Formats: sequence, C-alpha cells, structure tokens
Amino acid sequence: MADLFDLGDLPSWLQVPEVDEQTAIRVRRAANGWLQDATSLTEWPNPLPDRLWAWAIELAAIAYRNPAAAASGRIDDFEYVADRARRTQILDDARRAYPAATTGPQWSFPKPDWSWSGREVGC
Repeated sequence: MADLFDLGDLPSWLQVPEVDEQTAIRVRRAANGWLQDATSLTEWPNPLPDRLWAWAIELAAIAYRNPAAAASGRIDDFEYVADRARRTQILDDARRAYPAATTGPQWSFPKPDWSWSGREVGC
C-alpha cells in the first residue's frame, strides 16, 4: 500500500524544523486509520488524489499537536481549543467523497437459475 504522504512532508506542513521519524510514522498511521475508516478504502489510489493527501497531512498534524485528543487546554495565559471539530469535518468530507466505498457491493448480479437442479442428465 502506498503511503498517504512522505514523512518529510509533516515538518514542512507543521512549519517546524523537524519531527522525529517514529513520531511521524505514528501520526501518519493515525491519519491512515481515520481515513480508511471514513472511506472504507483498503488501498490508496495511485496516483494519490490531492484531497486525500491534504486530508491525511492535516489529520496527521492534528494527531501530532494533540495526541491525547484533549478538548482544550490552558498553559499560563495561552489557551487553545483542540481540532476535534476540524477532524470530524475532514472525515465527513472523506465519507461524502467516497460513498460507494461505504455502501457495500457496487455491482448487481442476476438471480440464479435453479431450473436445472432436479433434472437427470443422460450420458
């Protein structure tokens, strides 16, 4: 399976000098899991559409900045509100973009013809 984004994309997106490799792998896996759950895709398309890349990198940034999934926090005079609403919005967009992947089989098959089942076939 292709990766949703290169590990080097994460520090660039976050605008930080670097993100250690193990952390980048973990947050990429979190984004991967969230998007797989939302889209029901088991393999990512190749080439990867830009919107999947954008969703993945933003979800990874959310996981990186808030690994405990806290609703909000306060440090001295600085208060932040977590990106739960944004994560929900991204995953809802992914569900809408890939509805066929979440609705089951995409094909219909004719009903079986069992009319031959009770007949003897001569040799």
